[in-house]
Amino acid sequence: MKKITRILFLLLVYFPLSAQNVLINEVITSNTTVITDEDDSYEDWVELYNTGTEAINLEGYGLTDLSSNPYQWVFPAYWIEPGEHLLVWCSSKNRTDINLPLHTNFKISSGGEVITLTKPNGEIEDSYPAVLVPQNFTYGRQTDGSTVFVYFPEPTPGASNNTSTGYTDVLAPPTFSLSGGFIQRVLI
Repeated sequence: MKKITRILFLLLVYFPLSAQNVLINEVITSNTTVITDEDDSYEDWVELYNTGTEAINLEGYGLTDLSSNPYQWVFPAYWIEPGEHLLVWCSSKNRTDINLPLHTNFKISSGGEVITLTKPNGEIEDSYPAVLVPQNFTYGRQTDGSTVFVYFPEPTPGASNNTSTGYTDVLAPPTFSLSGGFIQRVLI
């Protein structure tokens, strides 16, 4: 019995039950009024979230919108803290100085495309679905780190999604079969 207890203890020490994950938490694909980067440009962005209890070094992780190139943009040695929301601008400016805002070397299509976060060992850490998102809305996890994705009419860049109301769908504006105005009817 002591031997089994020791083995279980060693397994828990070396293979903890709580997984350390960095997830794509929120994405904007058409930013024209929400927030500007340090150049006062309205750029699209991806928000990452560390769901774990320990800091994770993102050095060597890849972020991409091309399935054929998982390391289209590679993270520098940036440590994302537990519960941290990291904003990465998708601007084509390709900036990797950890003391300044991070910028990818690609932009996100407003038509919807898959965004993938890949670990240095080639395993996919997380993937964001190809979803058409209305201008100045985001699509993200409700709540932080959950598996439920919703549309946010009030984006929360770099902050928790738990404070924003999300919707499972965005409806198109109604269309009318007749033009507006007065209609004259003839009574018979």
